[in-house]
Amino acid sequence: EKGKKVLITIDEVTSNVSMHKFAGAMQIFIRHNHPVYLVMTGLYENIEELQNEKNLTFLYRASKIYLKSLNMNAIARKYQEVFSLEKEEASEMAQMTQGYPFAFQVLGYLTYNQNGNYREIQNDYRQYLEDYVYDKIWSELSEKDKLVAKAIAQEETGKVIEIRKRLDMDTNSFNPYRKRLIRKGIVDGSDRGIVKFVLPLFSEYVLDNI
Repeated sequence: EKGKKVLITIDEVTSNVSMHKFAGAMQIFIRHNHPVYLVMTGLYENIEELQNEKNLTFLYRASKIYLKSLNMNAIARKYQEVFSLEKEEASEMAQMTQGYPFAFQVLGYLTYNQNGNYREIQNDYRQYLEDYVYDKIWSELSEKDKLVAKAIAQEETGKVIEIRKRLDMDTNSFNPYRKRLIRKGIVDGSDRGIVKFVLPLFSEYVLDNI
């Protein structure tokens, strides 16, 4: 009524009753051309589950931005700046994160507490990732997902054909698991015929927990 535009932002979207009601209201606002706008962030699977609700089809038409791993050179430059490291040391730190945003934060946090000595916090870094991220991811995988993850962890080349041999699977049987792990943000399948984990130290975690 006052001629203002309203922007609503929601972080870590999940598909629950409250979100269903809110999204339903947004759909009505849009239908009536009200100047209300929405920005949401969340895991791929949670966004997908929400938009699959039969009454919330407008979400399919919404613009989506799929975030990729952080730029490794940018991570290295930031570490070099904050901790006054040599270029090689900063690059080594960046490689430890594999561009995973949470790992970038955690490694920086732990290194800061250790007065810039990132080599002294290796075990703490791994434990932090496992306790706050990987345990949750692992608990939500099916037993077959876990077996596929194990085969990926065992095959250092990342070649799909070798992974399928370990699993005794043909292409049609393997692809649904590959796609599911990609959607969960666990593996990268952008290179033809290759799948590799995008999460740092996740191979070690898988082999320790299966």
